[in-house]
Amino acid sequence: MDMTSRIYCEKLKLRAYTVITLDTAREITSIHQTTPNATVALGRSITAAALLAATLKPETNQSVLIKFSGDGPIKEVHVQADAFGNVRGYVANPSVDITHPMDRISFSKSIGAGLLTVIRDIGMKEPYSSVTPLLYGEIASDLAYYLVSSEQIPSAVIIGLNLDKEGIISSSGGILIQTFPDTEESVIEMVEQKIKEMKKPLGDRLGEGENIYQIVQELFDGNHIEILSATPVRHQCRCNHQSTLQLLKVFSTSELSELQAEGGAKVTCTFCKKEYQFTPDEIETIKNRHKGD
Repeated sequence: MDMTSRIYCEKLKLRAYTVITLDTAREITSIHQTTPNATVALGRSITAAALLAATLKPETNQSVLIKFSGDGPIKEVHVQADAFGNVRGYVANPSVDITHPMDRISFSKSIGAGLLTVIRDIGMKEPYSSVTPLLYGEIASDLAYYLVSSEQIPSAVIIGLNLDKEGIISSSGGILIQTFPDTEESVIEMVEQKIKEMKKPLGDRLGEGENIYQIVQELFDGNHIEILSATPVRHQCRCNHQSTLQLLKVFSTSELSELQAEGGAKVTCTFCKKEYQFTPDEIETIKNRHKGD
C-alpha cells in the first residue's frame, strides 16, 4: 500500500517525511498512457507533491499543487495532492518520446528551461503561490531549492523512481528531511554526508525491498526515529458532474446555444480523463445564470 509518513528524531532535532507512491504513480501514468520520459517526469512529480502534502496539517482540506513548466517538449507537469493522501496529475505531452525522440531518459532535457510553481491552499482567503526558476533540471533538487528560497526551510529531498524493461514503474518513493531552528549545523553536515555516501539510488533500494524507515534511520546515523503518523496515498480526482458543468460558464450565450443545437456537450477531465455528458437542459441552466449576471 502506498503511504506517506511523518517522522521525528528528537536527538538530532530533525523531521522527515517519507512517501511510497508505486501504485499511485503507476495508475496515473497508465491513465495518461505516458511514454518513458513522460512517465519519469510525471512519476517523480507525483512523489514530490505527495512529500509536500505530507507537510500539511493532517486530515484537513489543505492541499498543494505543483507545476513544472518549461520550453522543452514535455511542456508542463501538474500534480495536486491533499492532506488526506489524495493525488491527481497529468503531463501536457504524455507521448514526448514519440513526438520528440530522445536518446535517454532525462527530466532536464524534456522540461528544458523553466519554472516551478507551487500553490498551497491552507484555508486562507487566497491560496499561497510561489514561483522559482528550475536551476537544476532535477525534480528533487529544484524542490529543495524552492523550500529553502520560498519557505526558508533548509531541506534535503531524495526522490527515487525506476522503470522496468516495458517502461512500467517498478519502484517509486521519496524522502524529505527538514531542520528546526535549533538544529545544529554539525547535524546538517552529517546528514548531507550520509546522503552523498548512499551506495545505491533510492529507487534501486526501494525496488530491492528495503524499508524506507530504515533508510531514514541510516541517514540519521542510526539514531532513534519516531513515526508520528502514517496516511495512505491514492489516486483520487476531485472532478464530479456538477463541478465540471460549472466549467461551461466560460462559454458565451451564443456558444452555449450552439452546444444545445448539437445535442449537448462532452467534457473530459484533464487530470483523470473521465468524460462527462451534459444535456441541452443542463446547458440551459448555465445560460440562465448568464442572464442573471
